[in-house]
Amino acid sequence: MKQASDMALAALNEPLSETLSRWTSESTDLERQGAYDWLCTRVSAGRVLEIGCGFGLSTGVLHRHGKSVFALDNRMDCLEAARERVPDAVFGLADVGQVHEMLVADLIDFAPEAMVLWMAGAPAEALPRAVPEQAVMQYRLAFQRAAVALAAQVPSIATVHLADRTAFPWQMKDAGRETMATVIRNAVIAEAPFKLDVCDVQFRKLTLPLSTSSHAMPAGIGPVLGEATLRRTA
Repeated sequence: MKQASDMALAALNEPLSETLSRWTSESTDLERQGAYDWLCTRVSAGRVLEIGCGFGLSTGVLHRHGKSVFALDNRMDCLEAARERVPDAVFGLADVGQVHEMLVADLIDFAPEAMVLWMAGAPAEALPRAVPEQAVMQYRLAFQRAAVALAAQVPSIATVHLADRTAFPWQMKDAGRETMATVIRNAVIAEAPFKLDVCDVQFRKLTLPLSTSSHAMPAGIGPVLGEATLRRTA
């Protein structure tokens, strides 16, 4: 518990330059491990709205899997890097927490069949401060909730795919599915016209980056990538 608390407090004080560097190294490592490829296998749709594309590594993998992508991010430097990496994708500067009707109209015209929000991140200045130890989790849940609310406004979106990293003993994965489904139902879906069945939550083992010390996690606990597929109900 202390380790998780220390990590949360560190996130509140991380300089922006270090955050951007970390995003680059983490996304590169996820691509190397095939994590984005695995996430793509969970998306059957051909037209995809990506929320929080970052520097475009995930966008590139979606494109490689034959997806037509409309990618949104709230940082211009991220969008410029992503556009250079995937020139065939459509990009937009937007904050999903403050959606303009013109954006919704553009998305309706694009007609995405799925939304993906994979590993939502934020600089320290965007994190809530009320409960420091829960700042990162609170931000992620609020971001996911805003994204699902946006998906509700785009009728063509039939599925929403949320992915995040966690850590637990692999033998606890069934309990992890139940927990992840419960949290998303209660804190993310709310009144949006989507549902999440436990069978639509899946996990994949990750390996720690080579730069991570071997004692970064307690014995028996390993890094895991979780994906939840929300399905439209109306």
